[in-house]
Amino acid sequence: MSEVLIVIPARYGSSRLPGKILKPLCGKPVIQHVYEACKNTGLGDVLIATEEPLVVDACAKFGARAVLTGEACKSGTDRVFEASQNRPENLIINVQGDEPFIQTETVLAVANLLKNDPSCDISTAAFARADDEQVDNPNIVKAVLAKDGRALYFSRSRVPYKREKTEENLRAPYWHHCGIYGYRRAALERFVKLPESPLEKLERLEQLRALEDGMVIKCAEIAPSGPAIDTAEDLAAAEAYYLKHRA
Repeated sequence: MSEVLIVIPARYGSSRLPGKILKPLCGKPVIQHVYEACKNTGLGDVLIATEEPLVVDACAKFGARAVLTGEACKSGTDRVFEASQNRPENLIINVQGDEPFIQTETVLAVANLLKNDPSCDISTAAFARADDEQVDNPNIVKAVLAKDGRALYFSRSRVPYKREKTEENLRAPYWHHCGIYGYRRAALERFVKLPESPLEKLERLEQLRALEDGMVIKCAEIAPSGPAIDTAEDLAAAEAYYLKHRA
C-alpha cells in the first residue's frame, strides 16, 4: 500500500470566479487537468475534496473520485485534512484545484522531499525568477530560502529587498512560491489545530502559521509553469498559454 495520498481541494464557490474549477480549458474542466497530472505521478490514490455535489458528479465523468467536505472547512488545508481522515497514508500532498498547469514532476519533487528529509514537517515548491515586472504583484508569493532549501519567510511583498543595486545583487533571483504542500500526517494534524497567527493575518498566507509555530518547511526547486485560475482574465491567459505550450 502506498504511503502517499494526494488530495486536491476544489472549492466551487470561488468569490472572484464562481465555479472556476469546472470551467472548460482546452476541452477539459480545469480540475481535470490537475487530476491527471496528479494521477500520472503513480504515488498513490488521488482524491478531490469539495463542498459542492456538482463537482462530485463532474469528476465522476472523467473517472475521478471526489468527496464532500463539511461547511465548517475554512480553507483548502482544512478540506485536505477532513478528506484524509480514516486513511492509512502517512504523507499527504495538497495540490490546488485551480492550478491546471501543475507538472507531474512538481508533485513528485514535493513528495520525494518529504520522503527523503526527516527534518521536514512540510514540503512545498518554488522556482527562481530574475527581477521582472511580476515581482511586485501581491498575488505572486515570494519565498526567502536558506541554503538547504528551508523556508525562512513567505511574503506578498518584494523580498528580499535589494538594498544595493550592484550587478551581483541584481542577478540574484527571487523565489516564486508554488501553492502545493506535502504534510506528514502529524504535521497536518498539528497545523489545523493551530489558531491563525499574527503574520498569517497580515499577509493572508497560511503557511506563515506553520513557520511561526516552529515547523520546518522546505522547498523543492521546480521549473516555472503556466498560470493559476483566479479570474476570467486568468482563464483567458491559460487558454493562450495552453495553445502556445501544450497544443
